[in-house]
Amino acid sequence: MIERPHEAEFREVETPMCGPGDVLVRSRLAGVCRTDLEVLNGELDRRWVRYPCIPGHEWSGVVEAVGEGVTDLEPGDPVVSEGFCYCGACRRCRAGDTHLCESYDCLGFTRGGGFGEFVLVPRRVVHRLPDSVSLDEAVLVEPASVVLKGLLRAEPQAGETVGVIGVGTLGALAVVLARLFTPAAIVAYGVRDEELDLARRLGAAEAVDVSGGAAPHEGELDLVVETAGAVPAMELATRLPREGGRIVAFGIAGAGRELVVPADRFVLRDLRLIGSVGYTTAVWSRVVELLGAGLIDLSPIVAGRLPAARFEEAFESMAGGGAPVGRILLEHEA
Repeated sequence: MIERPHEAEFREVETPMCGPGDVLVRSRLAGVCRTDLEVLNGELDRRWVRYPCIPGHEWSGVVEAVGEGVTDLEPGDPVVSEGFCYCGACRRCRAGDTHLCESYDCLGFTRGGGFGEFVLVPRRVVHRLPDSVSLDEAVLVEPASVVLKGLLRAEPQAGETVGVIGVGTLGALAVVLARLFTPAAIVAYGVRDEELDLARRLGAAEAVDVSGGAAPHEGELDLVVETAGAVPAMELATRLPREGGRIVAFGIAGAGRELVVPADRFVLRDLRLIGSVGYTTAVWSRVVELLGAGLIDLSPIVAGRLPAARFEEAFESMAGGGAPVGRILLEHEA
């Protein structure tokens, strides 16, 4: 529980009660994301977070109980849940843009998330897991859905070359998911040996260390995916595409960090820049289907587990810049 910025503790809280149309899920595993650290540090706009806050927007678990009217799930079912508890009625929801719901309400930010032992969610955002999908992999459905939505907007074509800047969790997922579109090659750009090794293991044809400033394939790539959330990474993303190429930007640098590029770089090179945040219900369902069909393997991106009571170790590791490559999962006692 984060009581207020910079104040967090592991303690007992009241178990939520199911209302009509609700599902109570016993959280088993929750991924520690850098956004969770930003919630702890009070760095997010107060429009998006409400304290006290139980974090955890990447998580998986099993159904504990269901409310009146829920007939297609039962206790013991393995599930994942979207974070955006969208209303389903506003104009954005009706258009399918559930991530842009006009009534913002999100697990781990405005209502209790997967760091808690029990999570109460509306049935419409709960997805039953195929029997073949582990709860470990299922934690990564949320960030994988973020990445897949952006990739689909960029419309990758078979035989194209794809660059991925940053090989943290989002970058690693971008390498995995880009392979679905049969690229000619994937080139990963990073600054740590560990992340470059992971990129190679996941299928990148090249893994380039850009800590020294060098960046091969400038002006050559069809599609560039930026996941690092740093100004130099975004500047590099504007230099890598060929004329007529596309850039998908996932990384969030934060307020006060400005990108300065030549004013004509996008126009004269006929570049398309796609900013992408969040996911839709449709894309989330597709990721679950891909996992169930065995078309993607997310297990190499899980870096390890810690008991939920040791959340501070995971946060301190991330804050110090020495976090393992991939997701650390917090585990609740069974």
